[in-house]
Amino acid sequence: MNLFPTHRIDCTVAGAMYALTAGVRRRGAPSVIGRRGHGPHPDLGSPRDRPGPGADGLLCLSVRSAFHLLLSAARLPAGSDVAISAVTHPDMIRIIELHGLRPVPVDIDPLTLAVDEAALDAAITDRTRALVVTHLFGARSSLDAAARAARAHGLLLIEDCAQSIQGPADRGDPRADVSLFSFGLLKTATALGGAVAWTRRPDLAADMRARQERWPAQSRREYARRAVVCVVALALSRPRPYGLLFGGARRRDPQALVRSRVPRDERGFTGWLQRRPCPALARTVTRRLARFPANRLRRRAAAGEALAGALPPEVFRPGGAAEHHTYWLFPVIVDDPARVVEALRAAGVDAAPTTSQIGAVEPAPPGARRVLNGLVFLPAYPELPAPRRDRFVAALTAELGAHPGAPR
Repeated sequence: MNLFPTHRIDCTVAGAMYALTAGVRRRGAPSVIGRRGHGPHPDLGSPRDRPGPGADGLLCLSVRSAFHLLLSAARLPAGSDVAISAVTHPDMIRIIELHGLRPVPVDIDPLTLAVDEAALDAAITDRTRALVVTHLFGARSSLDAAARAARAHGLLLIEDCAQSIQGPADRGDPRADVSLFSFGLLKTATALGGAVAWTRRPDLAADMRARQERWPAQSRREYARRAVVCVVALALSRPRPYGLLFGGARRRDPQALVRSRVPRDERGFTGWLQRRPCPALARTVTRRLARFPANRLRRRAAAGEALAGALPPEVFRPGGAAEHHTYWLFPVIVDDPARVVEALRAAGVDAAPTTSQIGAVEPAPPGARRVLNGLVFLPAYPELPAPRRDRFVAALTAELGAHPGAPR
């Protein structure tokens, strides 16, 4: 059977082959993408600078490594509170706790995915030293409330833009002290790994750079393995092989092929975090920013808008009222995710009822529960033919009509 996947890797076979061979190139690999107040690395051309303070761009192994590096350099007092969006990557919470800090969830507005201002005010106490805002699913939520709170209370303001890069010149909100961007295998403009931390505080930027230079480099073999995995995943993402492998009654997890193996013990996790990018990864990130797939990003946003307009009005979309959305993922809330997934698979598209990329910060507040309970991700990418989209929308509409009661 032909089955379209939920998500398409934002890479070509040629791009994966560049990553595979980048390790044998002689040209130096940058660790600094852009200096404070200056343009980016020469390889990146001269993209438009955003207004506000200049920023240092530090290339890191992953957003998690960058966040660990940042908390190490920030030297927050042990036992301090870190207020963080109530829906985020679970490892971000793990890293906060690794540093002897206490994560405090800040509820989010399910319609915009921005932090709720009243919840933010309630979460901040005399123990709070930092605030982390997570942008979800390709939406860029407003940082207004977070910026006001950070300024009023003297907090370190961090924004996690791993899921929401807007283009090659995107350095995040200039009001944030640090903006983190991911180029992981499933992310927009993937470099099969890597991250950039745009830091607007020179003291933090210098300390982070010095610390990372003391870390061992990621092995070239590990990165080459990611390139091979990418080539295999691209081949398997075509409808026929994807249907043969992941269709049918026996359900396999497509993300198992591409998911990173993160150690669960503290010592192994710390060692996994404390590595700097290998030269091949650094070159690939630089190349991906220089050749950013802006046209595909626009087409993906248009595909997301088209799907949003085709859905029945009773389907609730977290982030549906967000001002800027690139639809890295297309989430909806339904009453019975498993039943909806099976109905859509019968219509020829796969849908994911969950993801390891996000989770609630416990104790989960009501807005976070509404975003996560009944969550299903629909395919919304430009390579999905419009007739196939219309077919699965009709199947979803029929399923909801047959079983009313989906959350609104």
